[in-house]
Amino acid sequence: MKKLSPKLFAPVLLLASTAASANSTPIEPVLVPLKNPAEKLDIHMGKYEITVAEFTRFINATGYQVPEKCMLFSSTKWPSPDKPGKWDDAELISEPYRPVVCVGTQGAMAYADWLAKSTGKPYRLAEHNEWLYAASEGKNSRFAFGEDFRQTQICDYENVEDYANVAGLKAHHDVRYDTSANCNDGAIYHTVVGMYRPNKFGLHDMMGNVKELLQTCLKSDEKDPSKCVKYAVAGEAWHWQARGVNNPDWIAHDFYGSIEGFRLVLDTAEPVKQSQGTVAFVKALTKAQQKTWKKHQELKSLPLSPSGLTAKLLKNNKAELNWQPVTGKDISYSVYRSYLDPEGKISRKPQKIAEGVKQAAFTDQLPGRGAASYTVFANSAIGESMVSNEVSVGAHKAFTPGERIQAEQYQAYRHIWVQGKEQEHSVGFSPNERHYANGQKPFLPAWLKFNFNSEYTGPATLKMRMRNQDGAEFEIWQGHHLVARLSGEKSDGFSEITADVSLIASNQPLEIRAANQNWLLIDWFEFNR
Repeated sequence: MKKLSPKLFAPVLLLASTAASANSTPIEPVLVPLKNPAEKLDIHMGKYEITVAEFTRFINATGYQVPEKCMLFSSTKWPSPDKPGKWDDAELISEPYRPVVCVGTQGAMAYADWLAKSTGKPYRLAEHNEWLYAASEGKNSRFAFGEDFRQTQICDYENVEDYANVAGLKAHHDVRYDTSANCNDGAIYHTVVGMYRPNKFGLHDMMGNVKELLQTCLKSDEKDPSKCVKYAVAGEAWHWQARGVNNPDWIAHDFYGSIEGFRLVLDTAEPVKQSQGTVAFVKALTKAQQKTWKKHQELKSLPLSPSGLTAKLLKNNKAELNWQPVTGKDISYSVYRSYLDPEGKISRKPQKIAEGVKQAAFTDQLPGRGAASYTVFANSAIGESMVSNEVSVGAHKAFTPGERIQAEQYQAYRHIWVQGKEQEHSVGFSPNERHYANGQKPFLPAWLKFNFNSEYTGPATLKMRMRNQDGAEFEIWQGHHLVARLSGEKSDGFSEITADVSLIASNQPLEIRAANQNWLLIDWFEFNR
C-alpha cells in the first residue's frame, strides 16, 4: 500500500479539523432590541425561533443526548407515546432552517446555557412577561395586528391551523378537522422561520409555527422546590387555532413534543453587532425562505370550498344536488351523505358516496325514506378543499312523551360527533370543536335539537342512557322552558340514569345543550309520566 507523504496528509487533517470546528461553532441569533419602560424591560430577543441548523452545532459540540421520547407529528407519523420519535428524525431535520422541535424545556435550556458559556454572553429563554410584551406589542387586542375575530388575516402573519394544514392532515393521515382559520398560510406543518410578516419589533412567528418554551416556572416539585415540574409555554403553533396572545399555557418539564420550539433572549441593553457566523446564517436562511416560498404558493392554490349547495328530493326517493363550480385545474368533487335511517340500521356518520365527480351536480339514490344531509368537497392535485355548506332533504319525525328517542335522530346540531357502527349509535358533545390548545378554551357549547310535541304540562321522569366525563353538565329545553339541568358522574361505560323533570304542552323543538366544557355521549332518552 502506498504511503501518503506528510506534505499531502497534513492539509487533509487541517481541512477535516477546520470543518469539524465550523460544524460545532455556535451561531448567535439575529437579535432585536425590546424595551418596555413600564416593566423596566430592556433586553434583546431572537428575531426567529432557534433552528435545526443552530441546534445541530450544539449537539456536535457537546454530544448532548436528547431523550428519544418525542410525541412526533409529521407527514408519516401521528403522535403516540408507544412510538416516540426524536429531534433528529429525518423529516424534522430535512430542512435545517425550520425550528428545532422535540427537545423539551430541558434541551432548550441546555442549548441556552451552552451558547452563553461559549460566547460569554447572558443568553437564556424568555420569561412569560417578556414574551407577552413582545408578541402583543404592548396592545390589548387579541393579536398585535388586530382582533381578527373571523381569522381571515392571521395567515399573513403566522403559520397556524388553516386550510393548508387541514388538507395536509387529510392527505397524510386521513384525519379531517372541521374548522380552521379562514385563510391559507401555505404550510402544513412547521415551516422555515421568518416566512410571514414580522411585528413592529421585527419579531417573526410569535403566535404560530411552533409554541415557544419559556423559563417561567409555574409549579415546583413539592418534595424539592428547587426543581420545576411545570413551565410556561406560549403561542399556538401550526397545529392549533389561535386564540390570542394572552392565553397562558403550560408544559411538563419532561414532555417532548414536535409542536414546541423556542427562541432566545440576550440580557443586555447595549447595541448588539452581528457576528460573521450570524451574517452567514442570515444569508443561508434567505435562500431557504426563497425556496420555501415557492412551496407555499403551491399549497395556497388549494381549491376553494364549493358554495351554493342545494338539494331537492325527487321521485323514486332520489336527491338532486347542485352547487357553484369551483375554478381551478382538474377540479373534481367528493360527495358525503349523512342518512337518518328510520330503522336504525345505517349509521348516521357522514359517508363518502361519490368521488371524482366532474360536474357541479350529483343525483343520489337514497337507501330508504329517511332524512339525509349532504356536503361536498372540491379536489385537485394539490389537495382537498374545506367543506361546503350542509343541506338536507326529507322530514324528521316529531317525537312525543313516552317514546324512546335515539340521540342520532336529531334534526339540528352544533359541535357534535356520531360514534359507533350500525345499530350501535351514540352522539358525542365536543368540548373543543374549534380545536384550541391547552389553556383557556372558549366555551362553545354543543347541542342537539329534536322535533318534539307534548300535549302534557307537569312533572315527568327522564330516563337516559349515557356516558360522560366526571362533572359534565347539560340542560334540556323546550323552547324557553327549562326541562332539566343535570350533571353526571364519571363512568367506565354507558349507564342508565333517571331524573325528575318538568314538561310543558308545546310543539317547540327539544334541545339538549352542554352546560360546561366536559364531554358527554348520549345513546337514547325518553320522558315518562
